[in-house]
Amino acid sequence: MLIAAGFLSYTGYLELYLVIIIATGASYIGHGAFFLIALKRRTAFINFARKLIKVNLQKLESLMARYGIAAIFISQWIYGFRLMSAAVLGLSGMGKTKYFSFLFVSCLIWATICTYAGYFFGSTLKDILGDINEYEMQIAGGVMVVGFIIWLVRDVRKRRGNNNMNTKPRK
Repeated sequence: MLIAAGFLSYTGYLELYLVIIIATGASYIGHGAFFLIALKRRTAFINFARKLIKVNLQKLESLMARYGIAAIFISQWIYGFRLMSAAVLGLSGMGKTKYFSFLFVSCLIWATICTYAGYFFGSTLKDILGDINEYEMQIAGGVMVVGFIIWLVRDVRKRRGNNNMNTKPRK
């Protein structure tokens, strides 16, 4: 969606800096909420994660410990890992000031890169196709549809993988 918003910024439908500010803020609030929930409601969050999310918290905790602050930046780019990494960092007891400072920088970098990717995508399309004004909405819609399809395929594969892991072999 953010790449599509960047494209729409290029075409003049959205303001580039507002897209970056809103994406940064939304990401910051979402990750911060997961961090604080895990920090303040540790036991309840662990029970929730084990029941519904089916995530290996020990594995995530070891990754967070191994990479430290870099984990805040790395996790922004890993699909399906972003919010859980924030929660794991909350469970780890990382200081709030430290986490929220680095989180802001991480969210800003992520939002800027993704938005500009869409913006430059629009610029490149214009160089290749010429005047793209009459196709702007179709292109933006196509980017969103492709993003949705990628998400859907990953989600289906993930669910199939979880179902295969949960079935016990017959004796």
